[in-house]
Amino acid sequence: MNEKTDNPENTLTALYSSCRSLILATTDAHGTPFASPVPFVRNDQGDYFVFVSGLAAHTNHLDSGRPASILLVQDESMTTQIFARTRLTQQCQVKKIDSTRPDRETILESFEQRFGQVVSVLRSLPDFCLFQLHPQDGGRFVTGFGQAYDLINGSLRPVMPPGQKNP
Repeated sequence: MNEKTDNPENTLTALYSSCRSLILATTDAHGTPFASPVPFVRNDQGDYFVFVSGLAAHTNHLDSGRPASILLVQDESMTTQIFARTRLTQQCQVKKIDSTRPDRETILESFEQRFGQVVSVLRSLPDFCLFQLHPQDGGRFVTGFGQAYDLINGSLRPVMPPGQKNP
């Protein structure tokens, strides 16, 4: 990803394809934050899916139905300036995917294609749960210093300095 020459849409597409995990931020019942890396798959509608162990704190937080925040971030080894690392943050509605949902198997097959045989082992464990993270408008995409965009209805709009508005 070259933040200086690529257009933001191409940079966002490259970020999606280069990230195999996201940073998931959740809160417990008392509002205490918790963040952890989680492998994900993404569908054509822009929803993220995570397949997580019931032993992990974030699983209980997700199961509560409280919103979560996600962060996709460029690998440090690919970053030319650590203070201006390419990243996308989105707030998400959370929904647990139960075994009766028609596309559950398709989603889990996507996990297996992306992450390999380990997923078939995880699928056999009774504590693993599948969640859908549906992004809300207002995501923020940053590609470098002074290069911030709001992600609204699938479109990137430059973030304007205070007092200015997008055309």
